[in-house]
Amino acid sequence: MRRAIGVSGSGLILALAAPVPAWALFNDNLEVYVQENITYDSNVFRLSDNIESGGVIGDSKRSDEIFTTTLGFNFSAPVSLQQFKVAAAYHDQRYRHFTDINYHGHSISAAWLWAVTPHLTGNLSYQEEKILNSFANIQLRRPDLVTSRLAQATAAWMMTPSWRLHGDTTAGRVEHSDIRELQDLENATAEVGLSYVTAQENRIGVAIRGEKGRSPNEVLLFGLPFDNAYTQSGVGIQGRWVATGHSRFDGRVDYIRRRYEQVTQRNYSGPTFRATYTWTPTGKITVATTAQRDIAPLEDITTTFVLVTGITIRPDWQITDKVSLRGNFAYAKWDYRGDPQLGLDFEHKVSNAGVSVLWRPFTRWSFGAGVAREVRTSTLPTGDYVVNQATLEARVGF
Repeated sequence: MRRAIGVSGSGLILALAAPVPAWALFNDNLEVYVQENITYDSNVFRLSDNIESGGVIGDSKRSDEIFTTTLGFNFSAPVSLQQFKVAAAYHDQRYRHFTDINYHGHSISAAWLWAVTPHLTGNLSYQEEKILNSFANIQLRRPDLVTSRLAQATAAWMMTPSWRLHGDTTAGRVEHSDIRELQDLENATAEVGLSYVTAQENRIGVAIRGEKGRSPNEVLLFGLPFDNAYTQSGVGIQGRWVATGHSRFDGRVDYIRRRYEQVTQRNYSGPTFRATYTWTPTGKITVATTAQRDIAPLEDITTTFVLVTGITIRPDWQITDKVSLRGNFAYAKWDYRGDPQLGLDFEHKVSNAGVSVLWRPFTRWSFGAGVAREVRTSTLPTGDYVVNQATLEARVGF
């Protein structure tokens, strides 16, 4: 679910009435911004129509209006071949009715895009985010603040005009504020790959990847010690093909093998893939279609193994220099295998459809509105839900 970013009516009026900024901060390397939004959500806790909400959340009301204010800055400074980037934002999210789930969050990122020569480049980066977890995996009136941290180092070397060697290593950690310590997880990955690159920027290559994960804290499951530790290895083929001036294919296919130390029925061996076709029939229209089969990311899953298979279509029409229309249409099957808490396999099928319009009167000012609908069916008796959302958004930068 997209995070809401809220606005009060008076704040929006003041923003529209304010004079256009005529100065640049630190030679235009620094942007300070405020972003506000109102979101109407018809089913905040993602409850099934098959249950009585009063017995689950203690309230017959399911919908609410969400107001979120974001204050932040972006800083970018090029130094010779290097570039340094720092960004931070503070989020204040408020519910009109369900005030007990109001929260304060933040996001921080820093990156050094380094280069020894134009042929030897890479980056060092760190990201941290604290947000309210989606209620889709909880379906209860229990706020769960998720703090995720990720450090990454990458390097790419064009050994010759046709051969590219790359490496990538990451270390991540996800922590939950709710009594869901079972879902806290930390992992580390390493990858190395070699690709052949043509003068037309087409490429084909191979990569090998290893990953380890574990529970950062000792937790109990049904009174017994439980560790969500696993190891994963994989080998894959990745490539890019610029078919025409208007069409491009990007993709990767891997064969992976994941093994858990406990609840081994979650073990998996098989293919994963991600392929994107980008079509630009005109200079103002772009349609990106992505098909994927992959393991769900850390912040979206429970202690179980989850395989996500789906397709997403994202059209973007730049109607004018200042107005754009965007869509998002997706379908995915979430296959939960060997859930340690429920003791069974189950699956969700999720359909999403949304459209939004964005008006950018000035370079750093934008105003938008959108509507979206999400429908989930499930093999669990009350795992299904329907939710409709409508948003108004304003962002002003200086």
